[in-house]
Amino acid sequence: MTKITITPGHLLIANPNNPKDDLSRSVMLIVSHTAKMSVALQINNPVMDMDLKLVAHGLGMDYQFPDPVYYGGNTNTHKIHVVHSADWEGPTTIKLNNEISVSSDVSVLTAISEGTGPDFYRACAGYWVWKDGFLATQLDPRSHDDPHKWEVTPSTLENIFNGEGPDQWRYALEDCARYQINEWF
Repeated sequence: MTKITITPGHLLIANPNNPKDDLSRSVMLIVSHTAKMSVALQINNPVMDMDLKLVAHGLGMDYQFPDPVYYGGNTNTHKIHVVHSADWEGPTTIKLNNEISVSSDVSVLTAISEGTGPDFYRACAGYWVWKDGFLATQLDPRSHDDPHKWEVTPSTLENIFNGEGPDQWRYALEDCARYQINEWF
C-alpha cells in the first residue's frame, strides 16, 4: 500500500468509518498543501440561518440572492472564500485546476450580483488547517495514530457543485471510487 499524494485542487472525502464529529461525512477542497501546513474548505455543510445575501448586506452590498453559505471550517469563521468555476477571475483568485478556482475578496460577490461572475459558485465561512504534516499522517494508510482517514480525488465542477450535505458526500465517494478504478488501468 502506498502513501496518498495530494495537491491543491484535490478533494478529501471523509472515510465512512471516521468518528462522528465536525469532519464526519465532510467533503473538503484542498486549497494549499505543503509539508508544514495544509488548508482546505469544507464545501458540503450549509450553515443554518446564514446566506450570502445576509453576508453581502453586512458588507454594505446590494445582493439579492439567498444562496447558502457553507461551513468551510473552524478557523477564521468570519472569513468568506468563494469556490467557483474557473470562468471568472478577480484580484485574489487562486486557480486550483482548469475547472475550479477560489477567491476571497468582495469582487466575486459584486460580479455575481451584477450577473458577470462565475457560472458556478459556493461561499464558505472559515477553513480547516492541518499543521506539521498532520494531514499526511491521516492520508497514510499504514498510520494508526489518528482515527480520521480520507479518500482523495481530483475536484471537478460535478463533484464540487453536485448536491450538498450527505448527498454530496455520497456522490464524492462514488466519484472517488471511479477515479481510483481508472487509476488501476
